[in-house]
Amino acid sequence: MDEKRFKKRFKIRYVIFLAVLLVLAFNEGNRTLVRRFFEQNKLKKDIENAFNENDLLKERICYLENEPSYLERMVRGELKVTAPGEIEYRFS
Repeated sequence: MDEKRFKKRFKIRYVIFLAVLLVLAFNEGNRTLVRRFFEQNKLKKDIENAFNENDLLKERICYLENEPSYLERMVRGELKVTAPGEIEYRFS
């Protein structure tokens, strides 16, 4: 008798659990909440990457303002500028 009652209670709890799970899974509000949660995490990562890039750019600006050799190296490397009378060698 107790075993039948136990099985019946288990079935009832299982059906209730499945019903609640289905309501939560197919509820538009919950899907929106989950979608926004993942979007928020992506935006946090984007913000962190932007801050890291900003720090690197600030460091580069500091070097450009204070280190003439760094500025010269950047101008020669990126703009391909040579000094007057200098011969440029290019290796492919």
